[in-house]
Amino acid sequence: MGFFKGLLVGAGVGTIGGLLLAPRRGEETREKLVNDVRDVVQLTDELNDSLTDFRESLVELKATVHTLVPEFKAELESDLEDFKFEAEPRIQQIQEQVALIQSHLPEELQTNGNKQGRFILERPEKFK
Repeated sequence: MGFFKGLLVGAGVGTIGGLLLAPRRGEETREKLVNDVRDVVQLTDELNDSLTDFRESLVELKATVHTLVPEFKAELESDLEDFKFEAEPRIQQIQEQVALIQSHLPEELQTNGNKQGRFILERPEKFK
């Protein structure tokens, strides 16, 4: 409510300043004052309407978020579980293939790894 009080005080101060500084006849000044007050009241009403609409939109958004986020989270968790279920056998197959390949490598190549655990392979003599 502080904003509206400030708005009304500002309008009042502006009106008084206008009355004191405006070189108009009394009738014109009163008419202008009435029009200015009507404009301020209209603007205040429009602002109140806009704020009410904004609050209603926020309430709707909050309700929508509270409805959608749990559903999205549940679906995401389900998708992750499905991915894990599908990926685990493939990872196992890859590990088995790596072990099979390593078992078929000559002994000197199996122990000739670098610090990252990767093998340094050289071309066989017959292909050089």
